[in-house]
Amino acid sequence: MTKKNIIIGILLLSFHGAFSQFKTTIPLDKNVTTGKLKNGLTYYILHNEEPKDRASFYFVQNVGAILEDDNQNGLAHFLEHMAFNGTEHFKGKGIIKMLEKNGVSFGKDINAYTAQDETVYNISSVPVTNEKLIDSTLWVLHDWSGSLSLTDEEIDAERGVIREEWRTRRTSSFRLKMQTDQVLYKGSKYAKRDVIGDLDIINNFKYTELRNYYKKWYRPDLQAVIVVGDIDVKAMEEKVKNIFSGIPLAKKPAERNYFEIPKHNELYFGTAADKEASSTLITLRYILDEPLVRDSIVSRKNAMNSFYTSILNNRLKELLLKNQSASLNFQSYFAPISRLNTSFNISAEGKKGKTVEAFEEAFEEAERLKRFGAVQAELDRTKKLFISSYDDFISNKDKIDNETWAGKFTDYFLKAKPFQSPEEDYKLIVGIIKSLSLEELNAYIKTIQKPTNQVVLVTGSDQNKNDFPTKDAIVNVMKKVERMTLEPYTKKVNNAPLIEKELKTAAIKKTFEVAGIKDSKGYILANDAKVVVLPTTYSQDQIVFSAFSRGGKSLVKTEDLTSAEIATTLARSSGLGNFDNIGLKEKLTGKVAQSAPFIGANTQGFQGGSNKADFETMLQLLYLSFEAPRFDANIFSILKEQYKNRMETIKKDNGSAFKDSIDLANSNHNPRTFLFNDKFLETIDLKKAENIYRDRFKNAAGFTFIFVGNIPESGLELIQKYIGNLKSNPALKENFVDHNIEPKKGKTVVHFKRPMEVPKTTVYLNLTGKTAYSKENALSMYVIGEILSKRFLQTIREEEGGSYGVSVGGNLELIPEPTFSLALTFDCNPEKEEKLMQIVWKELNDLKSNPVNANDLEDIKKALLKNREESLKNNSFWNTTLYNNSLNQIPFLQDEEYKNIISKINQKTIQQFSKHVLDSSSSVEVIMSPEPQ
Repeated sequence: MTKKNIIIGILLLSFHGAFSQFKTTIPLDKNVTTGKLKNGLTYYILHNEEPKDRASFYFVQNVGAILEDDNQNGLAHFLEHMAFNGTEHFKGKGIIKMLEKNGVSFGKDINAYTAQDETVYNISSVPVTNEKLIDSTLWVLHDWSGSLSLTDEEIDAERGVIREEWRTRRTSSFRLKMQTDQVLYKGSKYAKRDVIGDLDIINNFKYTELRNYYKKWYRPDLQAVIVVGDIDVKAMEEKVKNIFSGIPLAKKPAERNYFEIPKHNELYFGTAADKEASSTLITLRYILDEPLVRDSIVSRKNAMNSFYTSILNNRLKELLLKNQSASLNFQSYFAPISRLNTSFNISAEGKKGKTVEAFEEAFEEAERLKRFGAVQAELDRTKKLFISSYDDFISNKDKIDNETWAGKFTDYFLKAKPFQSPEEDYKLIVGIIKSLSLEELNAYIKTIQKPTNQVVLVTGSDQNKNDFPTKDAIVNVMKKVERMTLEPYTKKVNNAPLIEKELKTAAIKKTFEVAGIKDSKGYILANDAKVVVLPTTYSQDQIVFSAFSRGGKSLVKTEDLTSAEIATTLARSSGLGNFDNIGLKEKLTGKVAQSAPFIGANTQGFQGGSNKADFETMLQLLYLSFEAPRFDANIFSILKEQYKNRMETIKKDNGSAFKDSIDLANSNHNPRTFLFNDKFLETIDLKKAENIYRDRFKNAAGFTFIFVGNIPESGLELIQKYIGNLKSNPALKENFVDHNIEPKKGKTVVHFKRPMEVPKTTVYLNLTGKTAYSKENALSMYVIGEILSKRFLQTIREEEGGSYGVSVGGNLELIPEPTFSLALTFDCNPEKEEKLMQIVWKELNDLKSNPVNANDLEDIKKALLKNREESLKNNSFWNTTLYNNSLNQIPFLQDEEYKNIISKINQKTIQQFSKHVLDSSSSVEVIMSPEPQ
């Protein structure tokens, strides 16, 4: 469990709002400036300097799809779209145009979402040095409150966009959820609201219906303005008061009701099947009420909920890893299901034909924990894990970004979830954790699984639905387990050290400079391992690590590539040294350290990180990954069983068919193309996977190890100790092999049809070819992708209503040789495919025959400069920069050099480079359409 997940697990388990019955007794952080205007609008303002010189603006509306009448199904979400299509002060696309002129990008920085109970808009990473921009951004929020234009023309234009979003979101998991919601929410309005809504209503509602809904529900007493960033709080509060106080208070406002899920004594049971579902899953859900008042007692219960699921999941994982169970996967978790309810869930995925047995195993472990409780060692380990997570959180409190704080304000406003300073938060939660006794936890565990308000849901492929268990079968299993004689849980602990061998500090042979990054230092150790260290203080307690060597899968024989595909997954899942998977996890309890191996197409290496205190632990994990990896036969069997289970349904998975078609076309059916198919299952081999891993991680002399962050004083000495003692062979020089995996020259067209539940055409187009590498060319490729994104947003999404969105990316890769790629993909109505493809090719050809729009180009250049400015204070950015510098000899550009390159990008250079790309490229066009129904 990651640090972030642990904190979310403890803190986000209670959901209730700041309206009517929803309250918190825990005081708001005193650093927050807050108030309520006479018209009822609430505001929260907080000074925060992560990132520097930026602010984020959120507009939160305590209204969502649940408040729609049946004849309005979908209007809440439709309104969210309309907020970007014209307001009192920003006509047409004026909001997006104004913000993008200042480097604030639609999609990345400007966004919104609608849910059943709320609608939230955000404008993020706004430069604060531009006073006029700050004012304009506040006026956008003002207009969202009650001044949308909602013109007939814009409403009609948006109907097509929503239709295509409806089509895109109708995935297998969505369709399954639509079926199971009828059981989970039986008798509740939640069963009738999927947010996007009813297409018949979307296509035909009268303009006045949307305007009336807007007037009824978008009003200041249900709204909050949130501003977090590097701002003068008092000045910002004055602006908020001046701009928002003029919004009129609603006359006779409609009551904002909260909708319950009816209580039930009998167990509700439901099944859901879909052609494209990948596995059969049984989930038992206990529907629980959320407390109306959020206080420290609730915080204590939330902490115990997190402890409970952590301990139960560990036990379930142990059972799974023994590979003597009927299961492929288990999980227990708490999840919100409405504003007034949450649920505790136990889910099990079984091996083929063993779904009921898998559920029995999961329920049996939950019953064992309920009956006998946790043991002291489990409590101690969980305390250590969670406290360490909070220690890490408090150490890096200055790096909590604006979006995180804005999200917490949103929860405070909507659900009365406490908002405290990091210090108060730490004091409260860590105090609760430290004071938890085993007796208290075990008494609480007995209260979670109650005999009422139970729901069992079975989901899977329609080809397996005849084998789905009945309600009686599930009820009988639960009764059987509850009557069973069970043994208490016992556990042996491995107290051996991570590394038993005594290691001496290895010498440094020589040092070297890193071009353009004066604060970084390079070292070559006695074993010829190359190390680059860049000390920073961007985060108080963070170190980011990566390593690479050339070769990767390119050095693996074609017939062994399937085994290469699973080699690092096997190693990561099997443990290290004297510790198996579970033992290693227990040994690392309370440590913030990770080192994960990878074997890519042309390189192998590691990605990882740690805090300052656990830097040595990270290095120990790295050392063991080289010197003592494990390859557990049980883990291999489990993996193979999971793959086998997936293979049963993958032939009906349209997404997999589409991906395979793309991969084969892009490689011209090269035999080294990876496909997840029967051949993969037949040819993966445990011993081959192990041999490939050991071969790729046998020579530290070929590796470069990069460390960025607040490295401890003893850091270099520890690097010498662990990396300096890795096995090496300086005489062995390896490089990747270029297997010429590329599309055939000219045009490749692959059109095919598939049976579909919801008719949808999916398009992929890739233009690729060779070109010289330079920073200018790399940036030009990126800019071309962004230009096309803007054009397709206008032509395909807005004018045609043809797609929810076209994803475009322009890249220039160096390995195995400099190659450009301009790829796009989108979903659309099958009837519009031909017309939309004509637009795509027209826009592509326009790039070389006409100058690009000057304003669009300037917006993209400003966004590039703004993003660069934000990245420079980020450890991950510097780690990636040093990685590219070392792997590809790409020198780092100083600020002036970077700005100079950006300034030289103009209409003429983009047109010239576009011409080169389009004239010298081969194209791959893959289109998947529905079979006639």
